[in-house]
This record gives sequence, C-alpha cells and structure tokens, in this order.
Amino acid sequence: MINKRDIPTKCKFLLNEWKKNLNLTNFEKTKFEDNLNQLDLQIKKLERKELQVSVYGRVGVGKSSLLNALIEKQIFPTGIINGKTKTIKSYTWCKRFKSLNKVELIDSPGIDEINNSNKEEINFDSLLDTDLILFVIDSDITRVDLNSLEELLRHNKPILLVLNRCDQWNKREAKLIISSIHKKLSFYNDRVKLALVASSPRKAKIKKDGNVRSEPKNPKVDIFKRELKDIIEKSGELLLCINSLRIADQFYKLLKESRLLKQKEAAQSLIGKYAVLKASGVAINPFLTIDFFTGLVFDSALIIQLSKLYGLEVGGPTARQLVKKLSLQNSLLGGAQIGIQITLNIFKQILILATPLTGGLSLAPTAPIAVVQAALAIHTTKLIGRLAAYKFLIGTNKKDGQPGLMLKYLLEKNSDLRIMLGDFKFLTSTTNKNKNFLLP
Repeated sequence: MINKRDIPTKCKFLLNEWKKNLNLTNFEKTKFEDNLNQLDLQIKKLERKELQVSVYGRVGVGKSSLLNALIEKQIFPTGIINGKTKTIKSYTWCKRFKSLNKVELIDSPGIDEINNSNKEEINFDSLLDTDLILFVIDSDITRVDLNSLEELLRHNKPILLVLNRCDQWNKREAKLIISSIHKKLSFYNDRVKLALVASSPRKAKIKKDGNVRSEPKNPKVDIFKRELKDIIEKSGELLLCINSLRIADQFYKLLKESRLLKQKEAAQSLIGKYAVLKASGVAINPFLTIDFFTGLVFDSALIIQLSKLYGLEVGGPTARQLVKKLSLQNSLLGGAQIGIQITLNIFKQILILATPLTGGLSLAPTAPIAVVQAALAIHTTKLIGRLAAYKFLIGTNKKDGQPGLMLKYLLEKNSDLRIMLGDFKFLTSTTNKNKNFLLP
C-alpha cells in the first residue's frame, strides 16, 4: 500500500516516466501541443506545490463576496448589479499551509453570464485547470446548476457545494431547501457536503427620517472557512495529484482516439488478413481441439499486431488473456461459437468415417461444412479485432494506462476525496458513446 506522504513524489515520477514512454510522433506532438503544455503546467504546479481553488456558479449567487469573506479583504469586485465579474481574476491567499507553498483563489464569471459560447467554453476549460472548485448556489438547485455539476464530475473535478445567503431563510425554509437539493443530487449518493454560508449578509435598519435601509453585517463563513482550510491542509497535494492524473488520463484518451482513427483502414486490412488465415486453418483441419488452438493463436497474434499498429503494444500473455476475456464477454466468441463448431466438427467426423462405406461419396458434404466454418472464423476474427480495438480505446494497461490506474487508486483509497467527487461509480462508468466510427 502506498503511504499517503509518498503519493505526490510517486505521482510526479510516474507522470514524467509515462510521458517519456508514449513514443509520440512529430505529428502527435504538433496536434496535441496545447494538451501537452497543459499537462506540463500542471506537473510544474505539483512540483512547486501550488494549489488553485476557484469559485463557480450562476450569476449573482455571491461568488466574489464569498472569496472576499474568506480572505477578509475586498479584493474581488462585487456590486448590486448581478454579473459584476466579467473576467477571471486571481489572488494568492495569505494563509500558510504545511504541505503547500501557495494557494491561489480564482474568481470567474457566472455560468449564465456569457452569451458567447466560445468564450464560455474557454472559461470552462480554465476552470478545469484548477484543482478544487467551490460551487456556489444561493437557493434550491436549478437545472443549469445540475448540468454544470454533472459536467464537472465527468471531468473528475473535486467539488465543495456552498449554499450562500442562508441568513435569508428561517429553519423550516432552510430545511426544505436542503432536502430538495439532496434529492436532486441523487447521483451523489446523498453524501454531498453542503456548506451553509452568508458571505454578505445585510440587516434592515430604520433611519431617523423613517426610511428603511439595509446595512452590511459580518459574514457568516467561519465554519466553512475552517473546513476548507482543513481540506487544503490534509489533501492539498492529493488534489494536485488528482488534477495532474486527470489531465494525463484525458490526454491519453484523446491520443488513443487519434491513433485508432488514423490507423482505421490499416487495422481493417490487418483484420482481413488474419481472418483469411484463420478461416483457411479451420476449414482444412478436421480436429476440433486443433481448431480452437489455431483460433487462439491467430486471435492473439492479431491483437499483438493491432496493438503495435496503434502504438499501444501488449505482450503475448496479455493478448491471450484479452482473447479469453473477450470470448467470455461475447456469446458468439464464447458459447455460441463453441456449440456451432462442435456440431459442425461432429458432422464432419461422421462423414469422414463413413468414407469407406460410401466409396468416398460422403466426403462431398464436408466441403459446404468447411465453407460454413471458414465463414464463422472470418466473422469471429473481425468481431474480435473490433472488440480488441474498443478495449484499447477504453481500457488501461499497467504500462500505458498508469495515470488512469493511479487516479482510480487515489479515489478508491481516499473517502474524503470521493465525497467531493460525488458517486465514484458515476465517474468510472462513463462509456465511450458515439465512438464506433473509430473502430475497424
């Protein structure tokens, strides 16, 4: 088991070694230049122990005032008019943390502040670069909030949900709002930590002239501030590791998609070649056990050659294990194929044994059987080649998939981080929808 203190060191070493072993082509280095730069910047943050915490949420929920209350300074602009924050602004928190050298607080425009979709996408990408997100709401959660939360969780972003302006409701109202929020966040498994704050409370006061005015009161953020400091103190470096591994894993997925698409025609040709070879061997051979052994050899060789073609090389034992795994998962490669092959081989054996009695006439029907066996071999070879490509796309192996494997390990072993990331199964069960066009 990895010691918690050793994780940042191991993470830095793993990422640097992993990058060296990717064997990127010049084309890939150019194509993914922005992704590689993003990864390099995050690794530098990890090495320098510099954590970034950002606020996110709809317009006018009090994101800027929350940051001001936390740092006890009026650094971030606020105002009566909603949407005061138009650009991203940052400030270094003057608080010392044992495990970190710097904590940067980042303010961002509201989710629904920007009409320009391109600019909104740029701001969201900048948000993904930060290591911890304070997601601010000021009432019951909305569809806009839910959509944004789910998108962030799909990117493995640790989130602390903050309910602002809690001074505006009585106990009964607050209880109803909190209950509604938990119901709508069912994918969080009802374990979501919801912090209640009042970052900029105001109190009505009657003036001497009879007019009523609202005056500012002291912010109510002390409990949340202590919780946030405790999280940063205990898990700051782990949050940096998670973001670094997340960026590396996302880049690796893009790289695999690119390689599968680029080599699609070559992969189809390779699968066709092995399908013909396997069909020939199965059709000619009269023995079932040899048929299956021959099939395993050809299928394993196909997977090895496909992995080399995609630059995602696997060894012989791994290829054989993958063939067996795919056979177990797919009925045609497993039970159905075995049943069909056994039936055809038994029929073929009977016809061959009957040859002396029929003067060789019983051999005639074996030709159509051989044709059927060959057709089955071709179909299953194409299927296993396609399934193997899909496994390369979504899977990770110990050598190339280390960022994803270590990310999964960190999330499994650190319950506090899992809570900030919602339901861990929600994150790991993401499927590669609409990726069929990448497969041979």
